[in-house]
Amino acid sequence: MFGFLKDKLKQWVDKAKDKIGPAESSEEVKEEIKEEVKKAKSAVPKKAKEEKKKEIKEKKEKEKPSKKKKDLEEPSVSKEENVESPEVTNSELIQPDVVKEVSKEQEQIREITEELEKEEITPKEAVEEIQEVHEKTEKEIKEKKSLLGRLFGKKESVESSVSKEENIAPLETVQKPKEIVEEEEEKVESSKADLESEELEPATQKKSFFEKVKSSFIYKITEEDFESLFEDLDMLLLENNVALEVVEDIKSKLSKKLIGKEIKKDDLENEIKTELKNTLNEILIDPDDPVEAVKMKKDKPFVILFFGINGTGKTTSIAKLAYKLKQKNISVALAAGDTFRAASIEQISEHAKKLEVPLIKHDYGADPSAVGFDAIKYAKSHGIDVVLIDTAGRMHTKTNLISEMEKIVRVTNPDLKIFVAESIAGNDAVEQAKTFHEAIEIDGSILSKADVDEKGGTIISVSHSTNKPIFYLGTGQEYKDLKLFNKQDYIQSLGL
Repeated sequence: MFGFLKDKLKQWVDKAKDKIGPAESSEEVKEEIKEEVKKAKSAVPKKAKEEKKKEIKEKKEKEKPSKKKKDLEEPSVSKEENVESPEVTNSELIQPDVVKEVSKEQEQIREITEELEKEEITPKEAVEEIQEVHEKTEKEIKEKKSLLGRLFGKKESVESSVSKEENIAPLETVQKPKEIVEEEEEKVESSKADLESEELEPATQKKSFFEKVKSSFIYKITEEDFESLFEDLDMLLLENNVALEVVEDIKSKLSKKLIGKEIKKDDLENEIKTELKNTLNEILIDPDDPVEAVKMKKDKPFVILFFGINGTGKTTSIAKLAYKLKQKNISVALAAGDTFRAASIEQISEHAKKLEVPLIKHDYGADPSAVGFDAIKYAKSHGIDVVLIDTAGRMHTKTNLISEMEKIVRVTNPDLKIFVAESIAGNDAVEQAKTFHEAIEIDGSILSKADVDEKGGTIISVSHSTNKPIFYLGTGQEYKDLKLFNKQDYIQSLGL
């Protein structure tokens, strides 16, 4: 039962998974993720080593200026009888301001020396004058910050020694301070940039890695994906007796559920199945069992009127329901309301004999409303619980026969109006159901020959077009072959 539709749906789901899913398999994705994790793990010790190397290098660079500082702080004092000349430390030479001060001092010393030669001042007086100038300069130098002080926030105490010489020694090698300062600043800037890049790099790497992991496991269905996917489902449903309007409704409901939804790639197949299953659940209606409805009614008899076109298994379905009611110890009477078709009264008489239930009948050509009325009267007088009324098969296109059906409803005032059609009729059954429902507002349907229906789409179409439940499915030729419709069993039989 419904095997063809089941196989087709399975093929579609498998195809849908490949169509909108990733090109690579989940196993390949997992392998890629493992590789990424290994790379990330191996990158950690390498980074740690690089960081250690940098720290050692920085320590060495810090130690170098401190050694220079110690060397510079050792004063070299040479006492001589002649004029003193100042010695300037390397740290001082690095500073442009210090160099200027020293050159000024030297200028002053030269001038004093020349004056001494002219005026013949004693060396002792000259030394005192030079010392005054040198002390003044020294004070200004101490107030200045050295290059190390600028870089590391420290102040350097400058100690210079004065050596007494007869002649003034010229200032030795002076490095270009601007170039040195620029070099040091560049080093500091580059070290800052390295630190910033080290902080940013792992965060960026971490983010992109987890994004890749997420994208490897999660798929978002786009509108384009859905349209491509539904093209196949569209044809599949139409080929399996699902009406076009029902297909459109299924498409609309599915699109709302699937488009834009993030789905784990491993769950893609199950997710599509689940959403299709949920959509069918919304369209199909679980029926109330008519047998239970009969039991609940206090005022007897409970009247059920049957409609449908010729040859759909209407009379046989009445006999099957009578058998089911008898099994539940509910008394039944049959009414031969089909007074038009030849041999219809003989057919229902045969069923009544086999089931051992009373049959109320009139001659051919009699008014079917009168047959129904007499059957209800008989049931009341004999304490019978249920009256099942058969009617003549009529095409949904015959207006006069449809109006006759309306009269039967008015006279008998049934508790249930059941439409009977063949499960294999497809779109014809849908059109019939619509016409009967518009005329008399049916309460539900019985679909016969469901056991030979490999497509199963008529169930969806009839239920959707009438918005009423399917009460029973005819599943064979015997009386017991009448199965209460269960939408969950039906959906499961489709492999969903």
